[in-house]
Amino acid sequence: MIGAVENLLIEQIRQKKSLFAVLLDPDTSEPDALLKTGAMAVENGADILFVGGSFMGNTHLSQQVAALKAKVSAPVILFPGGASQVVPGFDAVLFTTLVSGRNSQYLIEEQVRGGVLVKSFGIEAIPTAYCLINSGRPTAVEFISNTTPIPANKPKLTMVHAVAAELMGMRFIYLEAGSGADVPVPVEHIALTRKATDLTIITGGGLTTPEMANLRAQAGAQIIVTGTTIEKNASATLVREFADAIHHA
Repeated sequence: MIGAVENLLIEQIRQKKSLFAVLLDPDTSEPDALLKTGAMAVENGADILFVGGSFMGNTHLSQQVAALKAKVSAPVILFPGGASQVVPGFDAVLFTTLVSGRNSQYLIEEQVRGGVLVKSFGIEAIPTAYCLINSGRPTAVEFISNTTPIPANKPKLTMVHAVAAELMGMRFIYLEAGSGADVPVPVEHIALTRKATDLTIITGGGLTTPEMANLRAQAGAQIIVTGTTIEKNASATLVREFADAIHHA
């Protein structure tokens, strides 16, 4: 069943074609910085706030999410690295399956542990396939998940994983290069996935310029994510430049 947040995203995609999401990592931000960055991002054109990271050892996440939601009108969505990160207060969760990997912990085990928490907290779940693409160097998610990324020069491998995910009932797919990646997901991976499926495509990792984001929106990604770039340079001007590049692709 499609929930209110997913319906909102679908409607916004119809209107804007591509949406801009900022990823906030509670492990790399001071509590005040996370709140300020999130509020500033929404004020300057971000459509979505994702909150998450590969580890997330933050014990005050629920309080931070509540404070963030009191400041912004955009959806605040959990992008979890595991079941232990599911806490109350989020508008929705990307209920992810790491389809590019072969580690059962991230194919089903974390989902089994986290599913009952998502239900009990009343968080809307958005079924999302997660594909890790090689970014030129090892990333935190690669290390934590103990999986091998899809080679950057093999876009058809991403496409066939996306087709399988769609047939299994997933509605979104996150094509990820990893936080602070040297090289973002190549546009060929996005374009082939767009051509072969009706999945809503999210992409992020290594997008350091608005021009990079624009190219991926043009290739067919409907949600473009920046994280490290905004964390390192919490500039309203830069956020507006990213928003304009994505919304006018």
